[in-house]
Amino acid sequence: MTEPEATVIVVDDDASVRRGLERLLRAAGYRAETYGSAEEFLARPPIVGPCCLVLDVRMPGQGGLDLYQTLTKRGEYIPA
Repeated sequence: MTEPEATVIVVDDDASVRRGLERLLRAAGYRAETYGSAEEFLARPPIVGPCCLVLDVRMPGQGGLDLYQTLTKRGEYIPA
């Protein structure tokens, strides 16, 4: 049985940062998902398999630290 591919989830309002990190992560062998806002990320389907978050601290609306607190309150403990 093979190990599930690890996913790195990037949440950043800057499209160029998202694209750059996605390319870098894929080149390193990771599966990458990107979201342009905390709200977009929170609307996603449940995450399956190992993953971690890369969060922009300052974003319009909910920033990265607020997003992490929201996830913790929802019982989602994802390394960031």
